[in-house]
Amino acid sequence: MAMVGLFWVSEDAVHLGAPPGESAAGVRVAAAGLDAVGSRSGTWKWADLSSVAVVGAPVRATPGRQLSMTLDVVLGAMGLGGPEGPAEMTVRVQASDGVDELLVHSAAAGGYTPREVALSHQVLDRFVAGTLSPAVLSAWGRAHGAGKTPRPAEREALLQQWAQS
Repeated sequence: MAMVGLFWVSEDAVHLGAPPGESAAGVRVAAAGLDAVGSRSGTWKWADLSSVAVVGAPVRATPGRQLSMTLDVVLGAMGLGGPEGPAEMTVRVQASDGVDELLVHSAAAGGYTPREVALSHQVLDRFVAGTLSPAVLSAWGRAHGAGKTPRPAEREALLQQWAQS
């Protein structure tokens, strides 16, 4: 499994944000469309969507904010407070019958790069427009199997390739 931008890619599934857990909802990205998994169910076909956006994705912090986040993690590990869990993001799905908002968790511990977020939205736009299939991400996941998450520059290069292929 690997994180590439806002996508979590495994050998058998692609999700927006982290994959769903026992108590966490998720959004699966499939060739046919999106599937809400977890506490809220729903399915949307790409042909019925006018847009999909991820709102509130944590962006990599400035050095001062990074220090604050590190302190939160250390204090949390010592049982003295700190973050409660992964950041929540909203997947906003615009369909012909209205807007749905689905909460998912971020897969990026320290946040995404601004370029990863922008390129991920370009990839989502291509899914909605029908000019790119999520099967490309699934194929990459199968080829990389249990590989690690690529470094930021590699993730951005993959996203760039998918956004422009």
